[in-house]
Amino acid sequence: MRLLRGLTRRIGLTLFVAGLVLSPNTIDALKVLKLAGEGAIAEYRLRAIPPETYAREIEAALEAHDDDLARSLVALAEDQGVVVPAALLTRVAEVPPVDLVAALGEGWNCVVNGDFESEAGFACVVAVDLTSVGDVRDLIAQGGNYVTGQPVDYFALGISTVGLTLTAATIGTGGGMLPVRVGASFLKALKKAGKAPPRLVAELGTMLTRSINPRALDEVVALGRVGKLGDLHRPLGHLFEPRAVAALGDLATDMGRIGAVGGVRAMKASVGVADSARDVRVLARTAERLEDGFLGAMKVLGKGAIRLADIMWRVGGWIIAGALWALGMAWFALRGASATARLGGRMLSSALRRRHNAVPA
Repeated sequence: MRLLRGLTRRIGLTLFVAGLVLSPNTIDALKVLKLAGEGAIAEYRLRAIPPETYAREIEAALEAHDDDLARSLVALAEDQGVVVPAALLTRVAEVPPVDLVAALGEGWNCVVNGDFESEAGFACVVAVDLTSVGDVRDLIAQGGNYVTGQPVDYFALGISTVGLTLTAATIGTGGGMLPVRVGASFLKALKKAGKAPPRLVAELGTMLTRSINPRALDEVVALGRVGKLGDLHRPLGHLFEPRAVAALGDLATDMGRIGAVGGVRAMKASVGVADSARDVRVLARTAERLEDGFLGAMKVLGKGAIRLADIMWRVGGWIIAGALWALGMAWFALRGASATARLGGRMLSSALRRRHNAVPA
């Protein structure tokens, strides 16, 4: 019995000491988990980036003539309180804000090939989408495939449906919905180029497949083929269930938020690491937190900007240590209460015996 008590005491002491040493990180761990969906993972990881990494990446960006990335890395370093060598700051400051020759080339590349790599090229994509020609063409093409039993690209069908609605809203609000229209245009262009994240496309495509209204689609195809575009709004409102349309709209909104912060480069960097609509949402919040430094953060962090897997062991260890500390404290409290109760019982028994012995026979 004594051996068991001694072993129990040693185990409790070990739990207490381990928890006491490690539990101060428990609060930080809970904060990391709580703010993971708010874009705080990137900020948490950036604190571990050594200062020399910023200088090296800025140097590499300048050598590659990637001026936007160099400027973003400088902004990120300043936000993180990292001192950048004065020579590098001078070189970045000397870079012209706009390369007109490159911008013209990108615009021409969009007109000829439909591709885009910069703001100038993407402006062409958005301008074409604002005419509604591309969205109507995709609606008729994919809708015709559905009617005839051929393979259907439900993602393209859905984004074209949302795109037409956003075009009308953008014009009706004097450009107030343009960021969301930009997000939808980017997603559609990326899908056509075969560069959209497969898991993201599958996630939205499955939702759209299950919610399509065949009668409304037949009407959309019939109206589109005879050119009655003004009447499309009637069946379009019933083509998909509201939940599916809202999911696509939210995705376009989040992508537009990223584009508003960092432009087309930031949007491309984001879809390069996103696998789901939730990932895009987290990246949109990250972009709004980091602002001009977002593109630089995506360069130095990559998928780490939104991934928790490789730090879950550390965070989990902190939480377990906190639980061990709490258990150790509870064990000591119970032992203390038990010992106090036993001592009190002995004192009471002793007092009663003395009182009994003091009474005359």
